[in-house]
Amino acid sequence: MALTTDASSEFRDGFPFVGGAIWLDLLNTTPAGEAEPKELLDGSERARAWLTAAGLGDAAGDGNEALTDLRALRAELRPVFDDLQRGEALSDTVLASVNQRLAGISGHYALRPGENGPTLGLSLDHAAAGPAALIVLDLARFVCEAEPARLKRCAADDCTLVFYDRGRNNTRRWCTMSLCGNRDKVARFRARRAAR
Repeated sequence: MALTTDASSEFRDGFPFVGGAIWLDLLNTTPAGEAEPKELLDGSERARAWLTAAGLGDAAGDGNEALTDLRALRAELRPVFDDLQRGEALSDTVLASVNQRLAGISGHYALRPGENGPTLGLSLDHAAAGPAALIVLDLARFVCEAEPARLKRCAADDCTLVFYDRGRNNTRRWCTMSLCGNRDKVARFRARRAAR
């Protein structure tokens, strides 16, 4: 499947990794702020830090180029989330953009030892591909394997984070229980106590 993020560490280096896929985590780099969305990729060093936290640090290259590319890709992927959530097909424009970025990925097959004998896997050249191409590869795998009905926005009124619900019952409501889910539980508890 897609490059999933480690669920045990929802926040790394100040970045939310709650989406369940790297392309969703990129969308979550502009969470809601007091008056407007907060930009977490606010400079080349922060872009490199996000890539490292996302496990793509070896593809970071030049920080300024990575920052520009990540922001452009994020803007391009925002409407893709909405289209996929509605169950719509990717537009020809999006497909062309994805395919153009995928064309920059090179790799080779490698035979590796495994528990039950050797396994054959594709080794990608992360440094040559660049981070945006690897994120688009994550999106492409996601589109081919995921269920659009599991794409969700956090149910908290003041949260803008998105995620893929991997739960068996598809009932997840919050980007993370440790923040939004807990705030909701506390608010409902206080409302019940006040109603007594």
